[in-house]
Amino acid sequence: MTQMLTILYQLASWGCTGFAWTNGAILLWDGFANAEYRVITFAVALFFWMIGGAVFGVERSLSQIYRCSEKTSGEQAGSKTASAWTLLYVCLVFGVLLIGVAMGIGLVAIIGRLQTGFHIFG
Repeated sequence: MTQMLTILYQLASWGCTGFAWTNGAILLWDGFANAEYRVITFAVALFFWMIGGAVFGVERSLSQIYRCSEKTSGEQAGSKTASAWTLLYVCLVFGVLLIGVAMGIGLVAIIGRLQTGFHIFG
């Protein structure tokens, strides 16, 4: 069960990271075209990149910790450690999916605003 949740969490975090970095890249691109609000646009783009980096960093670190724990523990699948990992991954999958949905909605809003011919800020 935990192995399936690990894979699900990796996929969700990669998707969330992709959405966040795409949002940041589009904002950066729009910031070069809009000199009046360039500082704000760059700050928000950096914020999106930091969110993506944090999600990706947690995923990479947690995967390494889990692999290390799995190799060294040698405990049964029904142990307290295994159930704690399962609960942690369930919570993280739910949280990352919520962040990913917010990033996806933001991406749709950003693209919609650009398609109407307006800058994101201003």
